[in-house]
Amino acid sequence: MDKKMVCGILLAMIGLVFSSCCLIIAALNPWNYNGIDGLLGSLLGTKTLIPFIISLIVMVLGLALCFWRAFRNEK
Repeated sequence: MDKKMVCGILLAMIGLVFSSCCLIIAALNPWNYNGIDGLLGSLLGTKTLIPFIISLIVMVLGLALCFWRAFRNEK
C-alpha cells in the first residue's frame, strides 16, 4: 500500500465519523424547521446540514482516491 492509498483511507474514515456524528446529533434532536420535519428538518434546525454535506464530500473523495489507486493501470 502506498501513501496515497493510506491518505484515501484516512479521508474516508474521517468523513464517515463526522457524517455519522452529524446524523446522530440530528436524530437525537427532533426539530421542525419552518414546517420541514424529519431528518432534513433536524439537520437544518441543529445547523449540521453544511458540516454533514462537507463530511460526505470528504468521504466520497477519500473513497475515490482509494479506488483510483487500487484499480489504476500500471504498465
